[in-house]
Order: sequence, then structure tokens, then C-alpha cells
Amino acid sequence: MKIEIDLDDVLRDEYGGAEESLNESIRRQIVSRLTEDYREKLFSKFDQELTTIMQQQIADVMKDRMPEFIDDILNATYTPVSSYGQRSEPTTFRDEIIKSIAANMKYEPKNYSSDENAFTKAVKSVVEAKTAAIKSELTKEIDAQYKKDALTHAVKLLSERLGLSK
Repeated sequence: MKIEIDLDDVLRDEYGGAEESLNESIRRQIVSRLTEDYREKLFSKFDQELTTIMQQQIADVMKDRMPEFIDDILNATYTPVSSYGQRSEPTTFRDEIIKSIAANMKYEPKNYSSDENAFTKAVKSVVEAKTAAIKSELTKEIDAQYKKDALTHAVKLLSERLGLSK
């Protein structure tokens, strides 16, 4: 703890007069300092508690009123402005969201899959999955039939070469 004593302050009262004793001056300064420290701590604690209460109240209000706010935001009319300052027709966020979804619901394959929209990627993944399933089933059937035909042909050729009859 650091204690500083200003002799000019010690030898004069709070109004600048030299009428108080050394004991009164020291007492006044200590009381003043403690009062100021306590006031700072009190206001700091008050600010913290007020902030906590306000945040809780805001959270409660937002929980109750959030659906209304979202509806208001989605239905709010605004005028889009391009980066060149050109104004478009007034619209709402809801209309823009619907327009964006409709624009992205097109099958548009690109050279790079990173350039494709989500709908195109989804369609391609479904087609690839179904194609892989069909290929797997066909491969199993063809392999089984091929093995059967190959064995039948081999038995027939061996029987003819060996002169065996069935």
C-alpha cells in the first residue's frame, strides 16, 4: 500500500483555509480517500449487477418476442442497392429468400463440383448411389451367370475331347 501525503493539503482544510489541526487534516484525508475507494467499489459492483439483470431481462424478452421480431424482419420492405448505387425494385427478405431458394433448385452441372449449387450436388449424389447399387447387383448376376456358362462350356469341351457321353 502506498501512502502519499501532500503537505499543502495537510496544512489546509478542504476549502483551502489553514484553520484545521494536523489530526483533523489527516482524519479528513483518510476519510476522503476511504470514501472515494468505497464509492468506486460500490459503483463497480452496481454496474456489474445492473449489467447482469439487464442481460437477463433482454434474454427473457427476446425469448418471448423473437418470433414476432423474425416475422417483422422477414416482412420488412427494403430497396436493394447494387455496388454501383443502382436501385432495384422494393422487396422483402422473405421474397429474396424464396427467390434464392428457387434459383438454387436448378440442376446445373459444372466442370468443378465446388462451383455447383447444393441441389446439383444432391441430385448427383443420389444418382451415384443408385448407379452404384445397380452396378453391384448387375455385377453379381453377370458374374454368377458367367461362371455357370464357363463351367458348362468347359465340361462340354472336355467331354468331347475325352470322348465321354452324358
